[in-house]
Amino acid sequence: MSTTAYRCPCCGAPLAFGSASSKLECASCGNSFEPDVLEVMNASGSQEHLQFHLPEETFDAAEAGQMRRYVCKSCGAELMAEETTTATECPYCGSPTILPDRIEGGVKPELVIPFTVTREQAQQAFADYFKGKRLLPNIFLNTRNRIAEMRKLYVPYWLFDCDASASIVYNAEKRQTRREGDWEITHTRHYLVHRSGSMRFENIPVDGSEKLDNRITESLEPYDLSAAVPFQPAVLAGALADHADVDADACQSRAVERVETSMTQALRNTVSGYASVSERSRSVSAEGGKVTPVLMPVWLITTEKEGKTYTFAINGQTGRLTCDVPADRKKSLAWGGGVFAGLLGLSALALALLEQLASGTLLLAAVFAAIVALAVVGGLRSQLKQAVQQSAAENYVQDGSFRLQVRLDHFLYETTQRRKIETTEKKS
Repeated sequence: MSTTAYRCPCCGAPLAFGSASSKLECASCGNSFEPDVLEVMNASGSQEHLQFHLPEETFDAAEAGQMRRYVCKSCGAELMAEETTTATECPYCGSPTILPDRIEGGVKPELVIPFTVTREQAQQAFADYFKGKRLLPNIFLNTRNRIAEMRKLYVPYWLFDCDASASIVYNAEKRQTRREGDWEITHTRHYLVHRSGSMRFENIPVDGSEKLDNRITESLEPYDLSAAVPFQPAVLAGALADHADVDADACQSRAVERVETSMTQALRNTVSGYASVSERSRSVSAEGGKVTPVLMPVWLITTEKEGKTYTFAINGQTGRLTCDVPADRKKSLAWGGGVFAGLLGLSALALALLEQLASGTLLLAAVFAAIVALAVVGGLRSQLKQAVQQSAAENYVQDGSFRLQVRLDHFLYETTQRRKIETTEKKS
């Protein structure tokens, strides 16, 4: 038989149930606690239970007969196309060595989002990218940027739906500080905060292509799924479609990460009024999980500079562009340093004219100049539209689906700290 020992959150001494108060009481420090609160505090740590029903429908014989499968002998990519499409090169590595074969097996996509961005529009977006980007490396500014390869590709995605719920317990503190003579006294009130809620997530996209980095595909979000059409081989005419080489089961963890982050953020946003908040335990679960296989349109463009190949990806529906072109480090430092020095100089001059120039005011001016400099460099870097992985799934929360089911803020105990204020006597 197992037993549970409860200890005081304040001093760590054993707790005993008081029949008169119906609370767990500490004989050492005198605090008492509600049994339900201690049950919440002693709950097990982080738990995640999110599972999805995976699609199983495959291509039937008629559909397979209308399609071809291409296998790149250089990089191993498996691609599929409508029967009349002539494949000349691999969209990933550019190799001309791709051999046709017939479609066999594989999960059949349910939906396809057709291309609305034309080749000419994609080429223009590529050309416009290099205008006004002050942190671009000089190799992109001093020479003409030519398209080395341009490929029209349908990328396989898995769309994840689920009803997620989470329960999170926080440690929180409120502080009040006052001065009594030569002493600074700080009273800290400790709280147990419990939040529980649920949200509905729809169509969280995770790409099923091992060849494409998640940073690129997630930077192309979002797609408008209302424009999707049921899959049929004819939709692929004139384009290649990547065959999903990462199954839904493997992609599920990425969807779970984004769901968990969004649930955590939503519940944390309901906790306010505290000087500090830290997570104590977390439990996330989901039910009704569903996965839908779809094909999304992407233009892949590569350009070569000084022996290196740079990739540009354009959302074939919205025209949104992302790339792996880095920011020039020297230019970033020059812009940041220039803005910092300029603002600090102007601030120092203004303080001097106002006769307010001192070490304290100059320090504040330096902090302000540093913040502005970082903001300027950050804004210039954002112009580069660099590929970055998304951290959450807030764009896929069903409107109005968030429900806060538990909102508990329970005071536990108070601690007091006294600090001697050091004083220095001025010599006459």
